Amino acid sequence: MTRTQRGFTLVEMLVAISIAGLLVGLVYGAVRVGQRSAHALDVQAEDTEVMRIGWQFLHGAVTRARSVSDPRDAESGSGFHGSPDRLEFVADMPAYVGLGGLMRIRLSITTTATGEQLVLSRERFDKSQPEVTVDAVEQAVLVDELEALTLAYFGQNKRTEDPAWHPSWDNSDALPNLVSIAVKPTRGRAWPVLIAQPMTGTTPLSQGDMSDDMELSEEQDEVTD
Repeated sequence: MTRTQRGFTLVEMLVAISIAGLLVGLVYGAVRVGQRSAHALDVQAEDTEVMRIGWQFLHGAVTRARSVSDPRDAESGSGFHGSPDRLEFVADMPAYVGLGGLMRIRLSITTTATGEQLVLSRERFDKSQPEVTVDAVEQAVLVDELEALTLAYFGQNKRTEDPAWHPSWDNSDALPNLVSIAVKPTRGRAWPVLIAQPMTGTTPLSQGDMSDDMELSEEQDEVTD
């Protein structure tokens, strides 16, 4: 007896093609998910590195802040300007972070077409040149999409007051004892709350002041979480 040889029917071929297409789609989807996960990890790592560098620079700059007369503001004898969402001061920066010497440091919010950015700028502090030149200013974007920036200042805002936390710093003749910086990006986790002590402040810090400082840090951490 002879056995009749037959090929695939059209239905069988369609079924095979459908299964192959399904397998290709599953493999492509897995690859895409892997690429997206890898990209997300890269973005997260980059944001974390920017946060670490920005945090360390700001902490070091605030601790080196000095009280100097500001040629751009005749009423300011300290060169320190602090508001709830903007900070400007003069600090003695070491050479390993750039030019070195007295630098004017500014932390501010810039509004763009896509939202708000947290921008850090610095320029050499020179009393003989009170006017700012654009070429002399170096800028870096610390947070590309900013949700909130909260600044606070501890010390005697007025000589008749006891040291306390203030949303703005109005004492034009002295620096605050402590500066608190809380940054919340739109994406990702909030920065650890930065609390730094300038070189000179309005009054010596007591143990009770430091306790209040720790309580404020814990409260801000709870809010950002």
